[in-house]
Amino acid sequence: MAKFSKLWLTSLLIVSIASGCSSTNTAPVDKGKGEEAIKNDPATIKIAVSNNMFTEEDFAKYVSEPVKKKYPHITVERINTSEKGSSVTDLIAAGTVPDIVGYYPGNLSNINDLNLTFNIEDLIKKHRFDTSRIAPEVLETVKIASNQSYIVGFAAYHNPFGLFYNKDVFDRMGIPYPKDNMTWDDLKELSVKITRLDNGIQYRGLYPDFLYRGARQLSLPYADFQTNKSLLNTDPWKELFQLWASMYDIPGMTAGDYKALNYGKNEQAFIKGELAMLAGYSNTLNALRKAPDVKWDVVTYPSNKKAPGVAHRVDSPVLAITSQSPNKDAAFQVLETILSDEVQTDMVRNGRMTVLTSQKVKDEFGKGIPEFNGKNLIALTKPKMAVISQIKYLNEGEIDKITTNAFQAVINKEKDVNTALREADELLNKHIETQLKNIK
Repeated sequence: MAKFSKLWLTSLLIVSIASGCSSTNTAPVDKGKGEEAIKNDPATIKIAVSNNMFTEEDFAKYVSEPVKKKYPHITVERINTSEKGSSVTDLIAAGTVPDIVGYYPGNLSNINDLNLTFNIEDLIKKHRFDTSRIAPEVLETVKIASNQSYIVGFAAYHNPFGLFYNKDVFDRMGIPYPKDNMTWDDLKELSVKITRLDNGIQYRGLYPDFLYRGARQLSLPYADFQTNKSLLNTDPWKELFQLWASMYDIPGMTAGDYKALNYGKNEQAFIKGELAMLAGYSNTLNALRKAPDVKWDVVTYPSNKKAPGVAHRVDSPVLAITSQSPNKDAAFQVLETILSDEVQTDMVRNGRMTVLTSQKVKDEFGKGIPEFNGKNLIALTKPKMAVISQIKYLNEGEIDKITTNAFQAVINKEKDVNTALREADELLNKHIETQLKNIK
């Protein structure tokens, strides 16, 4: 156990180390001293992104239109990977290689499997791009998630997390509203006071979401890649299981339709006024925008005592330039435009968090949405982001399935924590064996 705890603590330290220095701080270079010329020949840049990353409207607003304005010689085309037959894998199989591909960190290593990986650090120097403008934990996450020691792309924005609370529920119970900088333990106590049956309505205190949210906040490692063995059956995972289970183990919390973990159902319960607090993310702002009668506000995402001041891990679509792109300079200019203060500020004003360090840009969060005037939206920008733990050859979606099923069995009282973790550990070890065979 001591060995595994040491590994876990090492993962946690990445956040503080990353926040102390930039992984690639490129100083500007003097023009005319042998610097390779950047050509401005007409170029069409194809970007493969899902609809979740950029809708057609958002793509035009934050990508194609700003690029055309700054670089008239570049035309940007969007390939929607959410459409059937248009995944990056499908595109490659059909002989269409985009100039830029978008992946969330958990799947970024796919670029290696598809032979798309390209080191953009020479382009960073050539275009004199200052990477110290980007939050260091974001750059570190890109490296870890891609299994590379260099930068393969830039994150476009971050989906921030926060604790939403329904004022009507608190007022009904006569309980003070939650505040910034509360821990999961603080909110568990608050949830106990709120969760009750009142006039035939089951009020519930807090929905903390899936267990993997807590794991990502702590950067918990899934496996020891020296021994290729699962780390699920270790003290850090056991402690997380116990903490998370305690928040669901309040009488009434999993009553009726809420036995199975489901964010969407709990979001609706929050809007309906039957759930007091929702540990959620920025997408919930869209749902609240459509529910103007709900009296709500938001405070900082609950922190774990083991990682004070840390919210969720970097949750950003990473845009990576492909090795096969014939227009790498133009592709980089597209990334450079997306990360300009102007475009980032526009995103931030409309509810997407910047990956830049600029406080001036962060302070604009949500100000472009009139319905949210007076809300404490700045709380979503305050905590640090956690760095992703190493995934290597593993499938993170498969790991999430294993941990979610194990945790669901615990809150259903079908298994105790020790049994659930032991069985989850065995399943992950089988997954590791299968993945290693595929590599060979």
